[in-house]
Amino acid sequence: MGFDNLPVLDTAILVVSASAAILYGIQIRATPSHSRMISKAASTALLSLFATVRGESSLLVPALALGSVGDAFLAWPGEKAFLRGLGSFLAAHIFYIALFARLGSGVGLILSETWRQALATTMLALALVMGFVLVPRVGSALRLPIVVYSSVILAMVLAVLTVQNHQVVLGAVLFALSDSILATDEFVVSADSHHRVWMQFAVWILYYSGQFLIALGL
Repeated sequence: MGFDNLPVLDTAILVVSASAAILYGIQIRATPSHSRMISKAASTALLSLFATVRGESSLLVPALALGSVGDAFLAWPGEKAFLRGLGSFLAAHIFYIALFARLGSGVGLILSETWRQALATTMLALALVMGFVLVPRVGSALRLPIVVYSSVILAMVLAVLTVQNHQVVLGAVLFALSDSILATDEFVVSADSHHRVWMQFAVWILYYSGQFLIALGL
């Protein structure tokens, strides 16, 4: 669906959401603060409001709302905040899996189109590589949560590949890629690496764009 077909209220919510996302992007490397957290969480919370106003699926609304909760937790440093954010996004992905499974046409659609097969294979390989790279680098308390979370992300991508809507597929894939870059930034690259700058911006751009495309596409 394009902006031309949206009512004024729906468009206004999306504009405010995107503005909050841009504001957080400007502050992305600033010292953690409540204002920074609010701009981050508000961007996705407003996407949930957008879905609510449009009368969208009871599965989409909580998926986006849980993303907003995860954003609030991940706006702060530390292992506790990370685990809480991980838990929030884990729940969000479960709602997405249920939503995509309901909207999808089954595994036959993946098998019938080469690009879907290639994307499924690529994401499976990425999940395996990330697992082998991450697990040895994290503390014992994080290993099981990360393995479970990675498995759920993969399930979410496989579920969305059964959906006909290409915009929704793209959104879910961008979301999954943002998670991979976030994990790399958090656990693989060194704290003083110059790569962390572009990685942090890439995580936010891919994540918000993915959520935006899913919300607008359904």
